Amino acid sequence: MRRPVESAYTALAEPAFDVFFDARMQVELFDDAIALLEAMAARWPVVAVSNGNADVHRVGIGRYFAASVSARDAGVGKPDPRIFHAACEVVGVQPSQVLHIGDDAALDVLGALGVGMQTVWVNREEHVWTYDQYPHATVGSLQELQDLLNGSSH
Repeated sequence: MRRPVESAYTALAEPAFDVFFDARMQVELFDDAIALLEAMAARWPVVAVSNGNADVHRVGIGRYFAASVSARDAGVGKPDPRIFHAACEVVGVQPSQVLHIGDDAALDVLGALGVGMQTVWVNREEHVWTYDQYPHATVGSLQELQDLLNGSSH
């Protein structure tokens, strides 16, 4: 049986989490994000892989994604190999058939390389690469990524 104090905390915590979760869905996209998502979704199944709790549908960009896999869904977060394998499974591809695009060198790039994915590091802040393994490509913006995917240079 619950103590009355516990149910009072639960009654306060649930609405507070709802407010937090609604605020978490107020995402400001980079100016070049929608054009890239449109171009990619027209050519390939795009899967969001996130350690966070933002929902691509509630954010308003769900139409560009074939699926999304969160750390909560997978039971583990990046860089654990299982979340990358879960992303492959939802669209029925092998890791070697995937281009993982991310901005976190360790979580995104090294995690994806560890399962045999191709990688692009989005390095908007011009950080120095400090790891032994390297991404297949590095870009400074999503426009550069779109140019790379189109086989052109800006």
